[in-house]
Amino acid sequence: MTSPVLTDQNRLLVLEAVSRFGAGDIAGFTELLGEDFVSHNPRVAHDPATQSGRRAFADFLSGPGSAHLRDATVAAKHVLADDDLVAVHTHVATPQGDLATVDLFRLDAGKIVEHWDVVQPVPEQVLHPHGMF
Repeated sequence: MTSPVLTDQNRLLVLEAVSRFGAGDIAGFTELLGEDFVSHNPRVAHDPATQSGRRAFADFLSGPGSAHLRDATVAAKHVLADDDLVAVHTHVATPQGDLATVDLFRLDAGKIVEHWDVVQPVPEQVLHPHGMF
């Protein structure tokens, strides 16, 4: 059974994570991850035998391949939350161009423990009047 209180707590925790990430506070964002955090992003190198999932994700976010994300502004446009799952649709404005992202987080005991993401560049021109957000 879904708990409205837990759902709201998890929604707020994920919005805090998005806020910290958008402010470039990688250390603060990482504090919200569980030690055994799992990223399903194929660009995140992680060998569980040598480091925690949280450390692997922090290394990814601090590395050269993520510099454009550290310089980005991030705005949450939509949030869907149901118990331990929270999805956030964000507008990420990077120096190289804007991105539309959907991040799905699973939470446990007040920490983010799992993450999936879908990232799409925002084209200069779309073939409809609806926009990306």
